[in-house]
Amino acid sequence: MPARDPAGAAALERRYLRLLRCYPPTHREFHREEMLGVLLATARPGQRTPGLGQTVNLAACGLAIRVRRIPGWLAADAGQDALAVVSLIAPAVVLILLALQQAAITAYAGARPPVGYPGLVPVLPSLAEPVVGLAWLAVVLLGLTGRQRKAAAIASIWLTLAVLILVILATAVMQPGPNVNVPMTLFQFAGMADVPVVLVSLAACSLVFSPGPRRGLAIVGWRRACLMIAGLAAGFGFPSIVQLVHPAAPIWDLAFRLLGILAIAVAVTVTCVRGPVGRRVAGLVATGLLPSLAVTIPLRDVPAAFLVPMLVSLLAAVLVWPVAIVSWRGRAERRRRLAERAWDARQAGRYRRGEISQWPRYGDNPFRPR
Repeated sequence: MPARDPAGAAALERRYLRLLRCYPPTHREFHREEMLGVLLATARPGQRTPGLGQTVNLAACGLAIRVRRIPGWLAADAGQDALAVVSLIAPAVVLILLALQQAAITAYAGARPPVGYPGLVPVLPSLAEPVVGLAWLAVVLLGLTGRQRKAAAIASIWLTLAVLILVILATAVMQPGPNVNVPMTLFQFAGMADVPVVLVSLAACSLVFSPGPRRGLAIVGWRRACLMIAGLAAGFGFPSIVQLVHPAAPIWDLAFRLLGILAIAVAVTVTCVRGPVGRRVAGLVATGLLPSLAVTIPLRDVPAAFLVPMLVSLLAAVLVWPVAIVSWRGRAERRRRLAERAWDARQAGRYRRGEISQWPRYGDNPFRPR
């Protein structure tokens, strides 16, 4: 860059710095000046903006480095703390959503359903709804009282049933032919059950693979936890709240769907994003947006309009488990390393005190991987 064009050089440097934000902060901390110097040195005379190929290359490389660091990001202490917070708030949000849906169904009973879609329908048949509500109330109370395994077992049972129902519905919708032969009783399991299924999966896997709701409560406190639960319940339960206020509201219109997505996004952003743990909580809870986004896809084919949200719900519900497993394995590996170092230090102390006659061999440590 010629010296006679300092304004152009400054503009190009600012644009390169914006592109370098695609890289993780730790990578930028060590390599930003070096990368910026190379980019400016190879710029053409008079160049004021990065080229298209250079922009794509920098963005792709930065995102690739971020993706490769996801396992470590999840396995960090903040990842386990985020799972603990999710294990605290997700069961309570699911319980509130079930109550909101049942109240919306009651309010909707006298209104005319929108053409082409069923109205808000329950997650389970009406006779089973009190059982489901009591089960999730038990999950919340068992988690708060330290009986995490029992809470995880109940949540996992309901997750299995919900996923099975979605699989049956998806299979029925995919049957060839102009008419979709789906038992009307099974339609009660679909409807707005897509987002709760993702939250149910989050609740179950976080209860299984995290330190538990008590740890989450110690991290965020009662006041913050209640704010997060209320905000997320209001965001994910936006259609039910709308039907409570106006039972005949066309909640399946595109405008209402977009408003529902905006409500979820605002709830996630306002209640969860604070510090490393909060950002991870927001990332986990934001998976509930995927089915809502799928519902906004303009599909004219009625079976496809049902099938796409169901498949996205199943995919999102399944994918949160590898995330939790990676975080849990990271915690297990940290514990193993701590135990390994503690064993070595203990044996060294015993050798110095003369309690053992020879220095322990490398393979004698039972915590060291074979």
